Amino acid sequence: MPLALLTGLALAACETVPPPPSASPPPAAGLPDGPAKPFSAGKSWTVTIHTPPGGKSFCVAERGISVGQNAAPRLTFRTAADESGFILSGFTPSDSGATVKAGERYDLSVSPDLGPRVSLSARGLPNGSLYVAVPTKSFLEEMEPLARAHRVSFRSSGLGEMGMMLLSGSSWAINASDECRILHADP
Repeated sequence: MPLALLTGLALAACETVPPPPSASPPPAAGLPDGPAKPFSAGKSWTVTIHTPPGGKSFCVAERGISVGQNAAPRLTFRTAADESGFILSGFTPSDSGATVKAGERYDLSVSPDLGPRVSLSARGLPNGSLYVAVPTKSFLEEMEPLARAHRVSFRSSGLGEMGMMLLSGSSWAINASDECRILHADP
C-alpha cells in the first residue's frame, strides 16, 4: 500500500470529537449559618451569636416583624471577623418580572432621609435576598448612614424600586452587633 493512502486512512481513523460540554457552574452559595444563642436585645432588635459547624462565629442583629409589615423590606446586620454587612430581604422589585438571581451582582442605591444617597454593591442570595458586604474594619463607618436615618429607601437598576423602611433602633442594632463581634467572633 502506498504511504499516502496509509496516512489518509490513519487520519480518517483519528476523527476529532468535540469536547464534552462544560459542567454548569456550582450553585451560588448562601451565607453560612449555624445554631444561634442570644447576645442582647433592645429597641425591638435582637442580636444573636451564630456558630456554623466547623466555621467561625458571627453575630446577627434582626428586628422583629411588626404586625402588618410583612411586605416591607427588612434589614439584618451581620458582623464577623473579616467581613460584615447587611442583608436586605422582604422586598418586592418594582420592575415587572425582575427577580434576584443567586450569585449575581446588583448595584444598590440607599437613600436615607438624613444624609446623602449611598451606592453599594450587593450579591444575590439563593433565598432572593441581597447581601451587602463591607470589610469589618470599616463596618461602623459604612453603616453610619443607616444608623443616623429614620427611614431609608432602596433601589437597584436591575430590580427597580425595592421599598422604604423605618430604621428605628438601627443605631443600637449596628453597635450591639459590632460589640457582639468583638466579644464572640474575633479571633
